[in-house]
Amino acid sequence: MIRQPNLLFEIDKAWRLLTGPARALPSIVIPGAPKCGTSTLYDYLAAHPDVRRGARKEPTNFVHYPGSRLRAAMNYPLRLPGASFHVCDGSVEYFTHPDAPANVRAILPDARLIFLFRDPVKRAWSDYQMFYKFGSDRSDFGASVRAGMQWLDDPSLSPLVDAAARQAWHPARYVLAGWYARAVGRWLDVFPREQSLFLISEEFYANPAGMMAGVFRHAGLREVPVQPLPTAREGGYSEKMPADVESELREFFMPRNARLAEILGRELPWK
Repeated sequence: MIRQPNLLFEIDKAWRLLTGPARALPSIVIPGAPKCGTSTLYDYLAAHPDVRRGARKEPTNFVHYPGSRLRAAMNYPLRLPGASFHVCDGSVEYFTHPDAPANVRAILPDARLIFLFRDPVKRAWSDYQMFYKFGSDRSDFGASVRAGMQWLDDPSLSPLVDAAARQAWHPARYVLAGWYARAVGRWLDVFPREQSLFLISEEFYANPAGMMAGVFRHAGLREVPVQPLPTAREGGYSEKMPADVESELREFFMPRNARLAEILGRELPWK
């Protein structure tokens, strides 16, 4: 079956490309991690009077259009003469993509980065439930994560893992996206540490208004009152992770969480 082109979509895309030079590039980037509250954080940032939304929260421009300022700008708002505002990109596909740090740095060398980290075991289960809900993955969770752990435990498979991580979904995603130290290390190899802010999801949700004051300072935004916002993309699932799989995941992540604690210079609320 031949898929017919969507004329309105093509016209809109052509318009955004044509006006690319007049569009504002983001000064704030939320690379991830996925299923850690990035959509809620994005909503809080977008509610700031000096921040404008792009065409969508996750344009993923810097993995789809590497090195192209024109195409990178196509999903961000127009900046009319005299207008002054910030733009935020919240694409979690950037987090483990091996090329994303360098791609972002090439176009946005001064970007302020914000990372969110959640208990990686709960993150993995939430990620799986999202794909399962939309019918994208109906595999057995235990089998998937055990295969992912085997991949990541074998250093010789690192090139294979990087090749897979160039896709939005891949067999090792549930485990790889929770290996925060690995991904963050690559971002810190490219960006000065002072351009990065690291947040713990559980702490963010416990006190979003208090946390946003620090986010605003980091992003170069004036401090403004913060009104409570609903949690974005609430999972809505009730199934519990199999206990044996949870135990295996906790053992796998223990040394990797310890490494993240070293990088952040603080204790983590999960082990």
